Amino acid sequence: MTGRSRPVASCSAALAIALATLASPVLAQGAAPLVPDAKPMKLDLGYDGRLYIKVLDIQFNQTASPEAFTSKVRLVTYGLLRAFRKLDMRANAQGRVVNGEPQPSSITHQNIDGKHNRKVTAAWTGSDVVTASTPSYDSMGDPPATRTQRVTAADPLTNFMRMTLASSQEGPCQGKARFYDGKQLYELDFAGPKPYRLDGREKRFGLVNPLRCTVRYIEVAGFKKKPVEDKSGGLRRPITTDWAQVGVGGPWVLSSLSAETPLGDAVIELARMNLEGTRP
Repeated sequence: MTGRSRPVASCSAALAIALATLASPVLAQGAAPLVPDAKPMKLDLGYDGRLYIKVLDIQFNQTASPEAFTSKVRLVTYGLLRAFRKLDMRANAQGRVVNGEPQPSSITHQNIDGKHNRKVTAAWTGSDVVTASTPSYDSMGDPPATRTQRVTAADPLTNFMRMTLASSQEGPCQGKARFYDGKQLYELDFAGPKPYRLDGREKRFGLVNPLRCTVRYIEVAGFKKKPVEDKSGGLRRPITTDWAQVGVGGPWVLSSLSAETPLGDAVIELARMNLEGTRP
């Protein structure tokens, strides 16, 4: 692997976790109960990413009712990170809520980078996940994701909604989950949840019940063939994530994420938040 490709992989892994740990391995029995008459929840989250200086901006918008949810995100890279990984990525997803558990239905994502500008839609049909890509992929990876892997995974934004509605005392910091975006399938393994002390920024957002845990990123399928040791995206060690609830019993949010990469210490931090309604 060249000196240039490893930093790119590291940034890609960090971005995947920004989108997917902006996602969570919530088990079905850990999902929050949805109240039929609850007012739909609207949660807007803005994140700043730094490699010494700001290099990343992420904006999430979520809406959830007892029957359905929608979620969208826009991610833009700046400066140093843009030199390695130019991104102006938009994604939106929607799905049903079944027995209190958000279920994937479809996700559309597009990166407007001036080169490929690929638009991808993945739709869960029950028996498979059907992908449409413009332009089409030359390869679906080595190995490609199998039908079973596709069907049993969820897209990152659906998993993010599961995280938001988590009711377990361990919040998002539990177990493994797999994420599929229409081509790439990767796994996040959360472990070691421990309370930590809130800082002034988090207190101003009204966050409570803080939990810190580590997460490992593993590429499973849909990527280029590579040695096992390179399937962590070049990240040197597990990523540290901080989570908290917006008020007692409120939705869970990712407060911060930090990772050591060959480009330096990367930090993604909650910078803007607005909540309307209550968690259903």
